[in-house]
Amino acid sequence: MTTPALHRGFIFDVDATLVDTISIINEIWKTWAEIKNINFSDVYPHVHGRKINETLVAVDPKFNNDDDIAEVKAIAFEKMKSATAIEGAIEFVEQIPPNMWSIATSGPYNIAKTSLTASGFTLPKVMICGEDVTQGKPHPEPFLAAAKALGIPPEQCIAFEDSPVGIQSAKAAGCYTIALRTSHLDHELLAADTIIDNFNDISFKIENDNIHIILL
Repeated sequence: MTTPALHRGFIFDVDATLVDTISIINEIWKTWAEIKNINFSDVYPHVHGRKINETLVAVDPKFNNDDDIAEVKAIAFEKMKSATAIEGAIEFVEQIPPNMWSIATSGPYNIAKTSLTASGFTLPKVMICGEDVTQGKPHPEPFLAAAKALGIPPEQCIAFEDSPVGIQSAKAAGCYTIALRTSHLDHELLAADTIIDNFNDISFKIENDNIHIILL
């Protein structure tokens, strides 16, 4: 299988896409919930694929304040130091020319930098993080901003995501979207163009600046 149209760039989510952070993200919010004496079951549905402030608003708008945002960031910064890469992700990304890939994550820059570095990635030149956008996923702004920073039209970008809100964001931006089965079940990922287990399921070749995805 190869992608059917011209594609010239990659845009990656970070958590549960490049970096295996599902358990870490849960621990971050469990820790915060314990501090606030909130049941984690009330927080969990709003955790994955969202900016910190968006999760806080979903739990209770009163938590959307500078102190609580800073508290979550501090917890996340420490816990992300133990992050590891998704299987095959480093090898996949290392094959991409530096001007052809970027990050589009809901997380803050310092936390994304910490998890990527801890996992063994070299940081890309373009990183669109939570503080770089006004509207987070599922709005298309993160992927539109990443494509713009790369200088590549979004419809010529291949996006990698793990969450339904991330897939919705990437598709709304016009990206060909590949979902990973790292945090959700297949029926929740059906809006993606392709679904894979991890990066060992996929390869690519570049011919005349056009990326051809190959499913293994």
